[in-house]
Amino acid sequence: MALIAAHIILALALFQLVNWIGEHATDFGYTSTTLFEEPNESLALNFFIRVLAPTVFIVALSAATVAAGHAELRIGIYWIAIYYYAIRVIYILAMNMQRLVSWPRFVFHAGIGLAAAWLVYQTLILPNRSLLPNLETAGNELWLAIFAFLYAAANKVTVSGGPGARRRNAFIGRSYDRAEFSYGALINERISDDKLQLITYAILIFENYCRPPSIRTLERLCFWKKERTTGIMQVASSAVLTDEESVKLGAQKLSASWQRFAQENLYDRTLSTITDYNKDRDYSQRVLEVMEILAKRAAPRFLPAYNAIMGPLAD
Repeated sequence: MALIAAHIILALALFQLVNWIGEHATDFGYTSTTLFEEPNESLALNFFIRVLAPTVFIVALSAATVAAGHAELRIGIYWIAIYYYAIRVIYILAMNMQRLVSWPRFVFHAGIGLAAAWLVYQTLILPNRSLLPNLETAGNELWLAIFAFLYAAANKVTVSGGPGARRRNAFIGRSYDRAEFSYGALINERISDDKLQLITYAILIFENYCRPPSIRTLERLCFWKKERTTGIMQVASSAVLTDEESVKLGAQKLSASWQRFAQENLYDRTLSTITDYNKDRDYSQRVLEVMEILAKRAAPRFLPAYNAIMGPLAD
């Protein structure tokens, strides 16, 4: 049981490590599961990070256990790879990102990753020998140089747009349809201006993406916090808010901000209203991106409002 727990903890550590590497590799073409536009995708980089990370991880751990004189700990280390991909699935479902993921591609990567980990486990890890580099067999390392060359060449192949963009647009479209069905009447009662309605729906969709229902349920259990943000629109309150209550308060807060900044031009007024709702540095930019997808692809009725807000930038 202790060994199973250790493997799960190590799989969680690998999950965090791969996420950290991916976060810092976006400039090189790594694509993460995100609501927003991705850089040009490097096929080789994405393949190797998603497929070979568990294999490299268990080889490194096995090398360390053998070198430390605890070779018995390498037995069953293959399970880390299984737990790693299981944790990825659980995370995607818990964060409500299942519609942003290409599942055939995920299964393809996971299948090859598990096969590679099993092959390495059987041929390199189980034999009780050191896995550390051996200078006496340095001639064999020529194959590593060839492998590095092939990777560098493949890494130049990039793709952009495509299915990922379509999944994001569809995700926002479905999110808007559900929001309008569930909260449209509440929003219409409090907001008549199409421009402010566009801002409201964009914030609602973005907050629901950042805090899906599973996370909001946990937030409501944080009874020791005197004030916290709860509900689908993440409104700060001393009381626990339902999603409907948060939409009511969120719409009221946005309406008050919209009136307060009425003397500004439409673009600055929009930015001021969004920033007043959440002062995080990147928040307004993300909401503007959702507004654009909403107006141009998901809810064309907002296109005139979006064009009025953005002016020359709308094109």
